[in-house]
Amino acid sequence: MAFRHAIFAAAAALVLQPATLQAQDFNLPPTFGIISVYSGFLPDPNWVSLLAGGSIRAEYPDAVTGNRCAGYFAEAPDFRIHFTPREDLPLSFYVEAREDTVLLVNTPDGAWHCNDDSAGLNPALTWDDPLEGQYDIWVGTYSPTGNEYPPATLSISEFGAFTGSFERAFFGEDDRVVVDASTAPWNMIGFVDMSQASCTGALIGPQVVLTAAHCIANDGVVDTPPVEFLAGFDQGNAVARSRVTHFHVPAGWMNGEQDGTDFAFIYLADPIGDQLGWMDVGPLTEDEMTSILAGTGPAILQAGYSYDQQGVMTGNLNCPFVEIFGANELVHQCDTLQGDSGSPLFIETADGYRIIGVESHTDPTPRETYDRNVAMYTNFVVAELQMLAGGPVTPPAKE
Repeated sequence: MAFRHAIFAAAAALVLQPATLQAQDFNLPPTFGIISVYSGFLPDPNWVSLLAGGSIRAEYPDAVTGNRCAGYFAEAPDFRIHFTPREDLPLSFYVEAREDTVLLVNTPDGAWHCNDDSAGLNPALTWDDPLEGQYDIWVGTYSPTGNEYPPATLSISEFGAFTGSFERAFFGEDDRVVVDASTAPWNMIGFVDMSQASCTGALIGPQVVLTAAHCIANDGVVDTPPVEFLAGFDQGNAVARSRVTHFHVPAGWMNGEQDGTDFAFIYLADPIGDQLGWMDVGPLTEDEMTSILAGTGPAILQAGYSYDQQGVMTGNLNCPFVEIFGANELVHQCDTLQGDSGSPLFIETADGYRIIGVESHTDPTPRETYDRNVAMYTNFVVAELQMLAGGPVTPPAKE
């Protein structure tokens, strides 16, 4: 059946429903539009780009876990859907974003449905027997964002939540393999424990770990300081571990000048790199770049702790190279997910291993075949290391 897409005038779109005591008001015009869809719509999933969050904190029961589902929402709906179902197909709404988002939906019967995390930090809601009528949708954020409203993609599908998302993230097929974290070079990579969160990092010296800045600080605030590094972590065991003494996040990242600065250095109490070795850091040489573009190597490797395979290290043994974008972004096709942030993209050289990129983020491109994976190219990492040659610096957290 063909997909019908209609944007209605706000006044004509209002549907009278009983008054609600909730801070979110489904009688207000939606901010980012209205569509009418009939079961069998195309394309499926259908994507809507919007801005998440709001100033109103609200709590609902989580429809998936039964726990508390809390977030910061706008008063008016972000989006509205008038849906005509078919008996044999479900209806799913799900959100993909770089921020931690929360999904809230008011269904045609006036009920409220909320979800925080379903796939990593991305929320989703599914109805196996969806009702006909008006669905009002809010995409909130788990934490307050002030006057900033992060971009998010709302998807509508009858194939289930996140169907196709992994295919886009994995460039068609998941090429990750579980690696032996007890042997080189994988034992130089480890689990960065931040108590409330985790990322991946790699040894670049006896007592220095390279990771992503967003694992530690965001919007000028150190919100998840690292507490321990576990090298070669596997199923609760580590080849070596050390507590963190201090860390350094580039001033550009702390000041909001984030292009190319999503990396950080963590300093350890114990010189575990003397036991395990460490990786060099540096960009590709002209000869290496030429051979990579020609398809003759060297192979780009990557490994980290993806959220979907808890407790084990998964790696890519030959990541397709896409481009060096500008001076500081390495666009690649390593298969990575949340948890891989801070993981190294590296090559093997005659002298050992050299990190050429630090995994940063994935730019969702739902209307393209695949998403866009971005690592920080190591030009800026090397420059920061040279700047710090006189000693490490820990930036103060803003109050």
